[in-house]
Amino acid sequence: MNNGYRHYQPMHSRPRPKQPKSRGTRRIIALSALCLLIFGGYTIMQSIKSNKSDDGTPSIVVEDKKETIEPIKDSTWSAIDTKVQAILATRPDLSIGVSVIDSKTGTQMNYGDQAPYHGASTTKVLTAAAFLHLVETGQYTLASTIDGNAAQEHLRLMLNRSDNNSWAALNSAVGHSELTAYARANGINSYNYVGNTMKPSDQALLLQKIFTGELLDEVHTKLLLSYMQNTNNEDMIPLAVPTGATFYHKYGQLDDRLHDGAIIAYKKRPLIIVIYTKGEGDTSGIVYASRTQLIREIATAVMTSFYK
Repeated sequence: MNNGYRHYQPMHSRPRPKQPKSRGTRRIIALSALCLLIFGGYTIMQSIKSNKSDDGTPSIVVEDKKETIEPIKDSTWSAIDTKVQAILATRPDLSIGVSVIDSKTGTQMNYGDQAPYHGASTTKVLTAAAFLHLVETGQYTLASTIDGNAAQEHLRLMLNRSDNNSWAALNSAVGHSELTAYARANGINSYNYVGNTMKPSDQALLLQKIFTGELLDEVHTKLLLSYMQNTNNEDMIPLAVPTGATFYHKYGQLDDRLHDGAIIAYKKRPLIIVIYTKGEGDTSGIVYASRTQLIREIATAVMTSFYK
């Protein structure tokens, strides 16, 4: 190595000393950083919220932005009204009450006779909700033995098989006057245990409150709804449901009364339909076919307009 390069240093210009930032500038930077941290934390917290899965049942999801819900058009409600009223006019011999709720907005429309009906087995849904409330408050568990069966098995038999013995067992577990009090406390004001009466509009409201998670937590809501699928009678609203829809329902039948109430989750726009009917003779006889056809016709009229 040539010794002439031993002490060689590259030539470069002397850098100018950096000017210190002013105190005001430092404060602006610090405040900006703090604002970003606060805004970022708030955004994250707001993005974690309770929502619904594709079939509409409650679940916890992380959303990118808040969903914008458009109301159902007045023309749609008008079309439903026209079709339903036309069907009701063909059966002046029957008392028919229809209630429809757009679950997304809570908008409710009622048609026909909205006086209290004997709810028959449709009010088993109320018993299920009231009993599961007692489970959530620690008074029972799903494994509690009631009249020789686990409480959960009574729930399944009552809702899915429409078993009256399980209904009686759970009614007693809740308490007869307590059932009426539970209904009133949750806005179901027409229900009365004595006579088992309920307006169709209140039965629809009950289904809406259950479906949207207002009455029970997510686990018990899903359990209750699961027992309202593939039931012992699928002859009415289920046969009118669009292909690909998820639905839950409970029918009721007693003497001259025949009812059905359903939650239909389709096109990300869940719909509640309740149809109560009374008159014309015992529905377990020859009038059964014509009455079930009538209920299907009303349900079809509602859904074809709502989901057009």
